[in-house]
Amino acid sequence: MSNYPSLVDKLYELKSNLPNEVFLRQPYGDKWEEFTYNEVISEALQLVTGMKSIGLQKGDKVGIYSKNCYQWVIAEIAIMLGGFVTVPFYSNLVGDALNEVITLSEIKFLFVGKIDNWEKAKTGIPKELPIVSFAQENSKVKVDSGTDWSKFIKDKKPDQENFRPDLNDIWAIFYTSGTTGVPKGAVMNYSAPANLMMKQDKEHNNFNFNSPGKNTFLSYLPLNHIAEQTLVITCGFYNEGQISFVESLYTFAKNLADVKPSIFLAVPNIWIKLQQGIIAKTPRLDAMLRISKVAEDVKKRIRISIGLNNTKLIISGASALPIATIKWFQKIGINIRETYGMTEALAIVIIQPKNDIRTVKTGKCFEDGQIKIDPATDEILVKNSWLFDEYYNEPELTKASFDKDGFYKTGDTGDLDSDGFLKVKGRVNDTFKTAKGEFIVPVPIENRFVVNDIIEQICVVGIDLPQPIGLIQLSDKYKNINLEEIKESLLKILNKENSQLHLHERLNKLLIISEKWSLDNGILTPTNKIKRSAIHETYQHLYEMWYNDKNRIIIA
Repeated sequence: MSNYPSLVDKLYELKSNLPNEVFLRQPYGDKWEEFTYNEVISEALQLVTGMKSIGLQKGDKVGIYSKNCYQWVIAEIAIMLGGFVTVPFYSNLVGDALNEVITLSEIKFLFVGKIDNWEKAKTGIPKELPIVSFAQENSKVKVDSGTDWSKFIKDKKPDQENFRPDLNDIWAIFYTSGTTGVPKGAVMNYSAPANLMMKQDKEHNNFNFNSPGKNTFLSYLPLNHIAEQTLVITCGFYNEGQISFVESLYTFAKNLADVKPSIFLAVPNIWIKLQQGIIAKTPRLDAMLRISKVAEDVKKRIRISIGLNNTKLIISGASALPIATIKWFQKIGINIRETYGMTEALAIVIIQPKNDIRTVKTGKCFEDGQIKIDPATDEILVKNSWLFDEYYNEPELTKASFDKDGFYKTGDTGDLDSDGFLKVKGRVNDTFKTAKGEFIVPVPIENRFVVNDIIEQICVVGIDLPQPIGLIQLSDKYKNINLEEIKESLLKILNKENSQLHLHERLNKLLIISEKWSLDNGILTPTNKIKRSAIHETYQHLYEMWYNDKNRIIIA
């Protein structure tokens, strides 16, 4: 058990010690609306009074359903200060998919904020569920159910209970995106963020926040996602941070440059697009970097222009970042540290050590954690003090998810080298066998192809085929280009990448899937990950016909 303060203790400390410091910042065009620690926590305590007034009891589950914004964080703080349990939902869930997680979580109250499609969303929300909706400026979508936030707190005095949770109390339930079936609710106690965010940084400086200077954070990935919650919200709370939000996809670059975050977390697709943007704006970059007199100035100007010149921690996660991309960013002085983790471990199990970044490995286990490889299956097994407590209302599933020594079974495969660095290979259940009896691990193959900007997504399939094949989605900017040009480009990519693979791994052909993969048709999860089971269910009856087609690039 951690000796560090809970998130609630830390919030009261911030309100007392830094009442007038800016805590949250919301952009509206060129202007930022700012809220101090005192303002945020006082308004959260008004919400607590309101929730108690309608009968909510300590331990009740409270949902948050919204895109990122400052009210999202105030709502989460209110849930904690009232002794309730936070249950955040993906803002792109609608209808039956939203109803599923609402039902599974047994929430008693719901905050609803920035939503793209309220008409479809509300069909999944039980009519008897109390709702408080965020007041949104300039929003085209209005929530017409429940009570408006400002009306809900009007004339409410801030709650005076000064609730302090025990570290064994439940802090939140985070639902997985459902890649492998029904979403699972990972129950997290208050001890988890304290052990990870405080112990790992204060004792081992794994996140580099012991260095001086004000800590600034930029929130743009979904706030219900465990990585954003851990590395922006809880890290921001524990490090007296200032949290700013991105207004929209179109203002991302501008907001990033304005905020200059202390920590920047991005998934591989964002890193690749950021790289492409820099190259487009600096076409002679390689030549300039070869001139020693100007190279350092050029690197610094690029880092300043994108907002990453003084960043203490730069992270990539979710899936492997191509080695070439990591090395390219290193050339301009941006050292990306890859991480590996999952919802059940607050998104972080290992990280690249800041002074020993190895591009062929994912990273190394924290000092207070353990990791081992199952010799029979190559499954990665982990144990640490910030693991989830259980899957909500799933005792049998919880029991089955740990081995006899208390190690969590991640479902991922990998190997450890003699220095303790981990290389993640794929998923235990993703591996399939071809008709030749060769086992195919699809993820490393997919990672090779998806770095090409013409390919938005790829799923390697081929059970019982002589060779695997690749189903792809074209990037948006290529969808209106002449198909013959696209085919020619894809054929070059196929030949190039196949030449780097073992014979049994080489893709026989690429299939351009015309139907857009989405959450609506069940192919993608809320985090845009491919559901392989849905791919097989939708297309497996076509695999053999596609394979036997004489063309190597097919539009399907």
